[in-house]
Amino acid sequence: MRSNKVKILAAAALAVVAFGVSGVLKPVSAGTLDDIKKRGKVVVGTEAAYYPFEFIENGKIVGYDEDVLNAIIKSWGYKMEQLDLPFAGILPGLLQKKFDFVATALLVNPERAKRYAFTMPVAQTKVGFLKRKGDPKVKSADDLSGLTIASGTPPAGPTVIFMHYNDDLKAKGKGAKEQKMFSSSGDTILALANGQVDALVDSTPVMLGAMKKYPGKFEVVGTFGEPFWVGWVTRPEDLDLRDAINVEIRKLRDSGELGVLQKKWFGEAMTIPDSGYLPPDAIK
Repeated sequence: MRSNKVKILAAAALAVVAFGVSGVLKPVSAGTLDDIKKRGKVVVGTEAAYYPFEFIENGKIVGYDEDVLNAIIKSWGYKMEQLDLPFAGILPGLLQKKFDFVATALLVNPERAKRYAFTMPVAQTKVGFLKRKGDPKVKSADDLSGLTIASGTPPAGPTVIFMHYNDDLKAKGKGAKEQKMFSSSGDTILALANGQVDALVDSTPVMLGAMKKYPGKFEVVGTFGEPFWVGWVTRPEDLDLRDAINVEIRKLRDSGELGVLQKKWFGEAMTIPDSGYLPPDAIK
C-alpha cells in the first residue's frame, strides 16, 4: 500500500513538472538541437541584404550563404523557416531565442566571438575599396583625399573597420572627404555604378561578386588590415548545434562542393581551416 502511494505521489510530481501553469504539456528538452530534432524544423535568422552572400532576387533569398544553408538543411532532412531581418536586430534576436541560429555573413571578431558561438568559417575576407574601372581619381587604398566613399551602416563589420582606418588616414591628411552609408551592399554597388560615390568599401567577396556580376565595370583599388574569417553563430549554450553545423560545413569543404559554390558567387575558391580562426578569448 505504501509503495502504491509513493508511486502515485511520484506520478503527480512528474505531472506538475511536465505541465506548465497554463496546463499545456511541455516537452522536456536538453537544448536547441534536441528541439529541432523533435519539431523536425529549424528556424534560421538571416539579413538578406549582403550581395553575394545573401540577397533577395525574384522575391526569394539567394546567394552563397543560402546555397550552403540549403545544402546543410537537405543533409539534415528537416524543414526550414527562414526569417529575413534587419542586421541591427539579428544578434539580439538570437539571444532572445527568436530563431535557432544565424546564417548570415558575420566577421569573426573578438567582441562577437566572446558573446556568440561561431561556426567554422564559410569564407575568408579582407576589407578594401572598389572603384569604377579606369577611374583616375581613386589611386590607392592609402590615399582617399577628396573622395566620397560608400559603405554599409554600423554595426556592419567592414563599415566599422573603415571608420577607424579613415580616422588614421585623416591624421595623415589623406582621409576621405565624405562617407555615404547605404542599407545594403547592393545599394552601395548601384551608387558606385551610378557615379554617386567615388568608391565603396566592403569585404573582398562582395567586391569579387560585384566584378563577376558586372564584368568590366569595376576594379579593386586595394585592401587594408588583416584578413578576417566569415562564419555563422549559435547561442553560446548551443555548442552541440554549432558542432552539428560544423560537421556539415566540413563535409561540403572536403567534398569540394564549398569551393564550387565559392567560384559560383565570388569567382574564386578559398581555403577553409579546421582551427586557428577564433580569437584567443572566443567561445570554443
